[in-house]
Amino acid sequence: MILFSFLILVVGLALGSFLNVLIYRLPRGESIVHPPSHCPVCGEPIKWYDNVPLVSFLVLKGRCRSCTSPILWRYPLVEGLTASLFLFSFISHQPYSLSVSIFFLRDLIFIVFLIPIFFIDLEKEIIPNTLSYPLIIVGLPFALFSRSLSPSLVGIGLGAGLFFVIRIVSFFFFKQESMGFGDVKLAAGIGSFLGWSQALLSFFLSFLLGAVISVFLLALHIKGRKDRIPFAPFLVSASFISIYFGQELVRLYGSLLY
Repeated sequence: MILFSFLILVVGLALGSFLNVLIYRLPRGESIVHPPSHCPVCGEPIKWYDNVPLVSFLVLKGRCRSCTSPILWRYPLVEGLTASLFLFSFISHQPYSLSVSIFFLRDLIFIVFLIPIFFIDLEKEIIPNTLSYPLIIVGLPFALFSRSLSPSLVGIGLGAGLFFVIRIVSFFFFKQESMGFGDVKLAAGIGSFLGWSQALLSFFLSFLLGAVISVFLLALHIKGRKDRIPFAPFLVSASFISIYFGQELVRLYGSLLY
């Protein structure tokens, strides 16, 4: 158990390092395999010993070895977050069995898609089609292990339909888009992976998170009333909450009602 947990952490750190490559290169239309990892400021290739997840950032004190430019905190954050979510998924899927391992794999793939979507939309306010379309497709095979495709298919329709309607209505009344089409595709992908019931909880939580954090940003004058606030980070965060704490939240809500 301890050894396997350690291996999960190592794999999570390694994949987190790769996700940083996606986050930087996909919005710029660059290849994810060529050229090799390099400093975005001076262009100097990064040696293997300077590319060890988390460790290299600490050893280099957050600066490029060649030009001493600061390394974005996003790099260790993504690596640590990916590893933490991988480990949390492993722990939450105990005791282990074949059926449980399939859903554990589903969660890991879900994490690998959602983390770059979170940070790309946060930084660039776009969601690349190279992530959103595969997200919709890859979620479907896992539904077969629940004996029916219906929850995932309904989830796709619910996510795409709900967010498309919100997009149209907001444009009609406010003459601006409160949701990008990327959010529509992301919601469909979440519905594909989680099924309609868990996706619905994710959507509700995303609106709640979005409202609370938007009010906070406006109150502190970090954002203005006309500023665009990316919605994908709320959808991604709500999806993780739904996966790991959804049943507890539903039970808590039921206990408050009755």
